[in-house]
Amino acid sequence: MTIASFDLESEVPTVTVAAAYSKHRREDIVILHSDVVTALEDWLAIRNPEPDEILFPVSPVISVTDRRTSDMLRFDLGAARSIWIEEAETKKEREIREKSDFLKYVDSGGRFADFHCLRHTFITNLARANVSPKTAQSLARHNDIRLTMDIYTHVEQEEQATAIRGLPSLV
Repeated sequence: MTIASFDLESEVPTVTVAAAYSKHRREDIVILHSDVVTALEDWLAIRNPEPDEILFPVSPVISVTDRRTSDMLRFDLGAARSIWIEEAETKKEREIREKSDFLKYVDSGGRFADFHCLRHTFITNLARANVSPKTAQSLARHNDIRLTMDIYTHVEQEEQATAIRGLPSLV
């Protein structure tokens, strides 16, 4: 993506993924969250890239830079976790934070926070926001609703309990 890929000024900010880089080999227009727009604008102001410069060179296929997204995510999580731990206001709170799995690349259950897990989080958060399954499917750019609902949407026990409590009384 280059600066031209982004439309940050419109009422609905978007990024266009060229067909050559889209998983479905078709052009995709992705709507951006306002927080992403703000962060991107701040980053672009600091970076000040050339108009045709590739903004996120993560593959030797598209640039001379070969960055493994897993390494980038691991580094960023580590930095964020360190800051979060340092922000603890008491020694006890710091100890609790150090023992927690929050912002760890690998949690105590051996689960990885790989780059792809962000799609699971995004789609699950759409469900938690009561977004219709069809809209979630579209935002995920999935061809099959079963992929969206059965693989990427996760339901926690507390969400199930809330649903049951919302039912009318049986008596």
